[in-house]
Formats: sequence, C-alpha cells, structure tokens
Amino acid sequence: MLTEQRYQIILQLLANQQICKINELVRLTDASESTIRRDLDELEKQGLLERIHGGARLLAHLTTDQAQTDREQLHRSEKGKIAEYVAQQYLHQQQFIFLDAGSTVQEIIPYLSECHGLTLMTNSITTAARLSELELTVNLPAGRLKNDTKALVGAPTVNDLAQYRFDLALIGTNAVAPSGDLMTPSIDEASVKKVAISHAKQTVVMTDASKFSEMAFATFGNLQQLTALVTNHIPDKIRQHYHQTNIKELTL
Repeated sequence: MLTEQRYQIILQLLANQQICKINELVRLTDASESTIRRDLDELEKQGLLERIHGGARLLAHLTTDQAQTDREQLHRSEKGKIAEYVAQQYLHQQQFIFLDAGSTVQEIIPYLSECHGLTLMTNSITTAARLSELELTVNLPAGRLKNDTKALVGAPTVNDLAQYRFDLALIGTNAVAPSGDLMTPSIDEASVKKVAISHAKQTVVMTDASKFSEMAFATFGNLQQLTALVTNHIPDKIRQHYHQTNIKELTL
C-alpha cells in the first residue's frame, strides 16, 4: 500500500471516530507498527493530527463539498482581493483561459471583460452563465453535471479538456497541505483539475486562508506544478510548515 493511501485511511478513520490506535491502523493497512508510527509523525508535522499515547487524535477538519450558493457567500472580501491581484498579474490580451468551478475563481469574472480577444473555457455552469451575462463567449466541455458544485465532471469532461493547451488555468482548492499537496473532496473534480493543470502554460491556484487548515481526500496536484498560489494569508499557527516560494500572501 502506498504512503498516501495509508494517510487517507488514517485521516478517514480519524474523521469517523476522532481517535485511532496504532494497533487498529496496523490491522487496517497491513503495515508494520514502525511504519504507522512514522506515518503518524509525518501527519503530525503537517498539522493534521496530534500524537497521543498509543495512537493519534484528529486536529484538521476533512472537507466535504458544499453547495455552490453556500460557498459563494464565504470569505467574499478575501476572495475579491485575491481575484483583483490575479487579474493584475496574470490576465493579458488574447489568452486562452480555463476557469474551474472554484468560488474564488468566479470572483475574477468582472475583470475578464477588460481584456480583449480572450478565449474562455470552464466546467462550471455557474461561471458560464455569469460570463454570458457579460456577453463574453464561453466554451463548455461535455460531461455530467455535479449537482452540489454545478461543475461538469466525468470522463467526457476530462477527454475534452485534454485536447486543448491553455495559456492560463485558474484553479480553486479545498485544502492545501504543508507538503504542497492540493486537495478536493471529489475524485471527479480532482480529475478535471489535474488535466487542466497539465495542459496549461501557467497555473494559478486561488484560495483564501481557511483552506490551509483543511484536509480532503483527493489530491489533484502540488505547489511545485504551479506558477503561483495566491492567498490572502497563511494562518500564523501553521505558517512554519509552509516553505514553498511560489505562495503569494497578499497581507505581507
């Protein structure tokens, strides 16, 4: 079993029952006790759990996908500042841009009308509708509609996106681990994000500070793959765990 798979088992068990024992994890993962101890030590360094005698207890909250309308109302001011910075630094005339279904990504929509000759693609029905209201031409891939986030997902979506080469991909995330891993609760949305990142000349992840204290199940990329991750702030209590140089904090 791969290390990341063991991490997911450990975090899932903690999400269900808050505390887990080493002998229980040995049985579930078929790993040695020393391996499990190393796993717990590493997850503790990442700020995701706290070691206790004979096991660990949960610190981080494992995210689930919220309804799109609920997500849009959270941290609106911070998301607006992030979008303004990204627009100033990364938007140019004549670009081919992919926008995913992230609620922070949607905040950049008003700035897109200021650039001429853009070609836009999104897997978000909500984003597509708002772009249309501004009389911007938007392209949608094929796919299955995910009801909670209003995102198009599935093999047809991934296959369609794989045919293109984007100048810029703007991506949201549900969680950012100290290791640099970027995560979402949805395997389907993770697949879409992966293909967009791999087919973009530049990728900018847009996320507010709350995502640095979260954990989710599906990893779709790492900070090493990005042009930048733009956020309003990294919480002080976990700042020491983040050493990547392509994180842009707007409060610093």
